[in-house]
Amino acid sequence: MSNEAKRFEVHSHTVYSNFRLLDCINKPEKLIKRAIEIGLSGIAITDHETVAGHMEINLLAQSLQKDYPDFKIALGNEIYLTELREIGQKYFHFILIAKNKDGQRALRELSSKSWLNSYYDRGLERVPTLYSELEAIIHKYPNSLIATSACLGGELSSTTLDLCMAETRGNTETANAAYNKIINFVLWCKELFGEDFYIECAPGKSKDQIIVNKRLKSIAEAFNIKMVIGSDAHYLTKKDRYVHKSYLNSKGGEREVDSFYEYAYLQTDEEEEDNLIVCFDKNFIKSMWNNSMEIWSKIENYSLSHKQTIPKVEVKDYPILPSTMGDYMETKFPVLCAMTRSTDKIERYWVNECIHKLDELDKYNEVYLSRLEEEAEVKKVIGEKLETNMFAYPVTLQHYVDLFWNCGSMVGAGRGSSCAALNHYLLGVTQLDPIEWNLPFFRYLNRERTELGDIDLDLCPSKRPKILDEIKKERAENFIASIDEDSRRNLGCTLIATYGTESTKSTILTACRGYRSEECPDGIDNDIAQYLSSLVPQERGFLWSLKDMIIGDPEKGRNPVSMFVSEVNEYPGLLDIMIGIEGIVNKRSSHASGVILFDEDPYEFGCFMKTPKGEVITQYDLHMCEAAG
Repeated sequence: MSNEAKRFEVHSHTVYSNFRLLDCINKPEKLIKRAIEIGLSGIAITDHETVAGHMEINLLAQSLQKDYPDFKIALGNEIYLTELREIGQKYFHFILIAKNKDGQRALRELSSKSWLNSYYDRGLERVPTLYSELEAIIHKYPNSLIATSACLGGELSSTTLDLCMAETRGNTETANAAYNKIINFVLWCKELFGEDFYIECAPGKSKDQIIVNKRLKSIAEAFNIKMVIGSDAHYLTKKDRYVHKSYLNSKGGEREVDSFYEYAYLQTDEEEEDNLIVCFDKNFIKSMWNNSMEIWSKIENYSLSHKQTIPKVEVKDYPILPSTMGDYMETKFPVLCAMTRSTDKIERYWVNECIHKLDELDKYNEVYLSRLEEEAEVKKVIGEKLETNMFAYPVTLQHYVDLFWNCGSMVGAGRGSSCAALNHYLLGVTQLDPIEWNLPFFRYLNRERTELGDIDLDLCPSKRPKILDEIKKERAENFIASIDEDSRRNLGCTLIATYGTESTKSTILTACRGYRSEECPDGIDNDIAQYLSSLVPQERGFLWSLKDMIIGDPEKGRNPVSMFVSEVNEYPGLLDIMIGIEGIVNKRSSHASGVILFDEDPYEFGCFMKTPKGEVITQYDLHMCEAAG
C-alpha cells in the first residue's frame, strides 16, 4: 500500500528548536536529505516558536530545485496558543505553515511579537501567541497560512484526552466542559482558516496517543475536517532515539523522554502504517497521506533571498551642477564630474562633501582628486554588481559617527582596511589620511571584491546603551504607520543574533552527562569527562573536530588521537552520542558589535527574538541576515 500514495510531512523540528530548551538533534540539511531518501514529496519545518532557521532552509530549498523540482520544503512554526499572557496556564501547541511569501512574513511578524512579549513562568521563558494576535495576522494576510491542530500538546488533542479520561471515570461535569471546549476550538479554527485547517494525529503506540487518535477521527468526521499525520520529528531515525534521549538527559531535571519522544522521528511509510494500524485501517491511513498532498499542492516555491540594502539617512540636497566642469576636469575626473550632475541625491552629497573637505584641508589637488576618482569608479562598478548604491554606505555611517560623538562617546580612528579609503577620511568616518600613510584603496575595495566592505570603529562601551537607544528612536520615526508600538520601540536598531553550538569539547562533556548505562546510571563521572575533553588538540585557537580525532585528516597532517579513541570505546555507544550532537545549535546570544538598522518596515526582511538577558536581537544570524537583505 505504501507505494500507492505519496505524502508530505507537516510537522518536524530542527536544532533551532533548542533556543529555550534542549529539544531536537536534527540539523536542517540532514533532515531534508532524510526526507528525500524515504520518498517524501516534501516536508514542513515547524520549529518551536522560532523562524530562525527559515533563511537557511529556504536557501537549501532553492539549491535542491534543479535535482528535485517537485520536492517542496515549507516554512512553518509551532506556536504556543493562549488566551492571555499569564503565569500558571497551559501553553497549547499549534502548527502554522506558510503557503507563500506573504505567509512567511506573517510568521515572522507573529513570532517577533511573541518574543517581544516573552516572560518567565515556572523556570522557563514563555513565548505565547494570543488567539487575538493570530486572528489579526490572518486578517492582515488572508489565504497565506495553513494550520494543523499539532501533537498531544495541542489544545484539540489535549482536551480530547481530558474528555476521554473524564468519560472513563464517569465525571460528567469535566466531560461536558471538555466537549464544549472542543466544539468552540474547532469552530474557531474553521472560521479562521476555512479549508486550510487540518486535524493532526501522530503515528505512535502510546496509550494516550491511541485513545486520542481514535477520538480525533470522530471529531474530524463530525466537523467535516480532513486529517493528516504529523511525525513531530525531533530525531531522524528510530535508531537515533538513544542519541536524542542522551542529549535531553544531559540537561538534568525531570524529562519524560521515553514516553513523550519515543515515536518523534521521521518515519517511513511502513513505520507510520505500523504505528497507526492499531487506530485506523489502511485505507484511512492512505486518505490522510492524500490529505497531506493537498497541503503540498498549496505550498508555493519562493525565495527569501534579497540584495543587501543600505539604511537611508536624510542628507543635504546639493544642486545639480551645470552640464560641464571644463575640459580638464571632465577628461581627468569623469566619474566625479558626472556625479555632480547625478539625479541621485546621495551621489551628489557624497562628491560635494568630499570635495568641500579637500578644499577645507587645503588638499584640493590632482593627487587627492585622482584618488577620489579611483574610489568613486570602483564604488560604481561594485554598486552595479550588487544592485545597490555604494555611496550610501559611508554617508549613512557619517551620520551615525556624528551621533556617536553627540552621545558623548569617543570614536576610534578606524580599524584595518577601512582606513585605506580617502572618502571615509573626508566624510569623518575614519581619522587617518590614507595618502599620507600610503594605504592603497584596493586593500579595502576593488573591482573583483563584490561586497560592501567592513568599516570597524571603536566606541566607548559605557555609551553603547545610550547610542543604541538614540538610533532606535531616530529610526522608529521613519517606520510606516502600521508598525505597532512594541516594534516601533525596539526594532529601529537591533543587535544581530549569534548561535551557540556544541563545540568538540562541549560535545564530549554533554555526551558524558547524558550517557546512561548500568555502570553509569547518572552519566559518566565529571572528572573522566573533563579528562576526555582535555585530549582534544587545538591549532591556532581552533579545536580539532571529532572526525579528525577519530579517523584523522592526512591533508592537514592530522593523525587519529589513539588515546581518545581508546578511552571513549570503554563506554559503548558514547561515540555515537558525540557524533550525533556535535555542532548542534544549543543557545542564542547577541553579536559583540553587529547591529542592523531598519528603514520604514523592519518586517520587510527581519524577524526578532530576545537573548536570555532580555536584549532584542534578530532571529537570523549575521550571514542569514545578509542573505535576507
